[in-house]
Amino acid sequence: MSTHLMRRRIVLAGLLALPLAGLRAAPRPHEGALPFALTSAARARTLKARVVPAIAEQVVKAARKDAARPVHLMAEVRTGGLLKGEGGRETSQQAQEDWRQARLQALAWRLSGEMAHFEAARQLLLAWSGAYQPSFSPVDETELASLLMGFDLVQERLNGVEREQVQAFCRTLAHGYLSDPIKVGGPSTARNNWHSHRIKIGTAAAYVTGDALLIARAKEHFLAHVPRNIGVGGVPFDFEQRDALHYTTYSLEPLLTTALMAQAHGDDWYGAPEARRLAEALAWLAPYAQGRKTHEEFAKSAVPFDRKRVAAGEKGFTGNWEPKGAANVYLLAARFDPAYLPLALELRPPAWALALYGT
Repeated sequence: MSTHLMRRRIVLAGLLALPLAGLRAAPRPHEGALPFALTSAARARTLKARVVPAIAEQVVKAARKDAARPVHLMAEVRTGGLLKGEGGRETSQQAQEDWRQARLQALAWRLSGEMAHFEAARQLLLAWSGAYQPSFSPVDETELASLLMGFDLVQERLNGVEREQVQAFCRTLAHGYLSDPIKVGGPSTARNNWHSHRIKIGTAAAYVTGDALLIARAKEHFLAHVPRNIGVGGVPFDFEQRDALHYTTYSLEPLLTTALMAQAHGDDWYGAPEARRLAEALAWLAPYAQGRKTHEEFAKSAVPFDRKRVAAGEKGFTGNWEPKGAANVYLLAARFDPAYLPLALELRPPAWALALYGT
């Protein structure tokens, strides 16, 4: 048996042996003293015991490489609509990596106890929440939700002033991303993956504020968007518009992340009648993720920018779709339907996702 296959079976056995806490009831009231996006303080304290040691080791190893990484704070973050080398795209990508690093470093601290990771996460959180003015462009700022998931894991060790700074930032995010009409983007973005990302960011921010009205608004947006974004039979609008499974997963992942945040607060948005097409979309995509069906990406896309990316030779915009692109989608899906867990692990999600979503 190969080392990879043996390791995957060990991880699968470990994950299946753990309780699917996301399927349990909401946290007890005394555990909810600190509002959170995805991970309550009580759950954060048990994270080390829940995560398979081999996965924890991978998370910590990855985090150590960047624990001393400087903050890449900038006034405007923009990558959407830009090709490689255009408009400072690479600089903005470094800023977006800050937001992912806040999550990774916070996870590494919870899994290792090494304070260098806590300090790295804290520095990123306070720098961005204290100075950044959101543009409300969801494709540029979607990883701000990762920043807030990092906040969940370290907020117990922050002081009241620091927590209030992050919550004030979240009030700005929630009001902007859950606004009606939308602040940034054309008419079709109210139906496609852009809106899925708006709702993910807005929901994470709303939960961190603890504001019941903002949370209710987030739920309303989610339930209205799913049937607009996913058609009859589970075929996503993003697939019809872009002829790409890349954008199908890019829309489903934020929707599932949003539903998981609601589930962590004891509310079943995934199982709501208005959202039933989310499960249909997972079933529609599954044969592609399993490799039983293939799809040539972007061949008939209706979006001119896709043709520019094809002409520029950007990776992933020609040829058949790679099933590994659905790894996080099915890892998230497994929190609602455990039958998807073997497929998720076969697709090899990153260690951070297994630590955060897989337990």
